[in-house]
Amino acid sequence: MELANYKSKISPRNKIFIEKIRKYSQKYTIIGVIDVEGLPAPQFQRIRASLKKNLIEIVLKELEKSRPGISELIPKMSGIVGLVFTNNNPFALYKTVKKSKSPAPAKAGQTAPKDILVPAGPTNFAPGPIIGELGAFKIKAGINAGKVEIKEDSIVAKEGDIISGPLAGILTRLGIEPMEVGLNIKAIYEDGTIFGRNVLDVDEEAILNDLKTAASDSFKLSIGINYITKENAPVFIGGAARDSLALGVGIAWPAAETIKRLLEKANSQMSGVAMTLPEELRPAGMVSVPVVTENNSVANEESNKKEEEKKQPSEADTAAGFGGFF
Repeated sequence: MELANYKSKISPRNKIFIEKIRKYSQKYTIIGVIDVEGLPAPQFQRIRASLKKNLIEIVLKELEKSRPGISELIPKMSGIVGLVFTNNNPFALYKTVKKSKSPAPAKAGQTAPKDILVPAGPTNFAPGPIIGELGAFKIKAGINAGKVEIKEDSIVAKEGDIISGPLAGILTRLGIEPMEVGLNIKAIYEDGTIFGRNVLDVDEEAILNDLKTAASDSFKLSIGINYITKENAPVFIGGAARDSLALGVGIAWPAAETIKRLLEKANSQMSGVAMTLPEELRPAGMVSVPVVTENNSVANEESNKKEEEKKQPSEADTAAGFGGFF
C-alpha cells in the first residue's frame, strides 16, 4: 500500500466526538477554547480522556467554510483544552467562568498565574529553622512575642514562573493559596472575531466609574458652551426662570411670580425710610439697634452706666418720698 493513498481511520468514539462539535457549532453562536490543565483529576478525568486536540483542530478547519476565522482558535489550543458553546455574549461567558474559580494551594511544577505575594504580618511559627527557610526566598522575618513575624511584603514568584517544591511547601505552610481551580478561558470566537483573555477580562467597576466621569465632564462642558441637550435642558430652563424673576423684581413688574418679592422689597425699603425719622415719629415697634464695635464698646458701657445712675433716685430722695408715712 502506498503511503500517499493511506487515510487514517477514525474510531467510532472519535466520530461521536466530532459529530458533537459539529452539532454544537450549528446550535450555538459563541465558541470558546478552555484550558482544563491543573484541574482536580476526580472532577475531569473522564472529560480529559475524551478531549482529542487533533480532532478539535480537524473540525475547526472544517468549520472555516461556514464560520470564517474560526480556525484562528487553533493557535490558542496549547496544553489540555476543550471547547465551550453558548449563545450568550463572550464577556458574560468569561465572567461566569471566572466567578466559578476557587483558590487552591500551589504544587511543584505549576506555573504562577500571577505575582505571588507573601504579606507582612505575624505567623503561627515558633522560632527555629523556618526563619532560614523563609530567608531562602528573600522573605524578611524576625521574632515578635515569641512567634516568627514577616517584616515586609515579599514577591516570591512572578507571573509565569515555575513554582518549585520548596516554595510550594512554604506557601502551603503560610496558608497562601495562589492557584485557581476552575475552567480557564483562552479565547472566544464570535462572528469572525477572536476575543483573547486580555480583552475579555475587564474591570466592570473601573469602566463604570470612567463612564460616570466622562458623562459628568461632558455635561459640564455642554453647560459651559450653552449647548442645549435633552439632559441639560432643565438646567438652562431653571437658570432662565431665575434670571427672568430677578429682572421682573428689578423693574418692579407685577406678576404672580414677582409680587411676593416686590412686597418684600417694598417693605424693606419702607423700613429703611422709617428708620431715618426721629424715634417718636417712627411706626410702633421700630427701634434702632446701636452697633457696638470693639473700639467703642467700653465707652458705650460707661455711658449706659451714667444714664442708669441719672434715672435712679438718690437715698435722700427715697427717704423724702417716704416722709408721709412717718
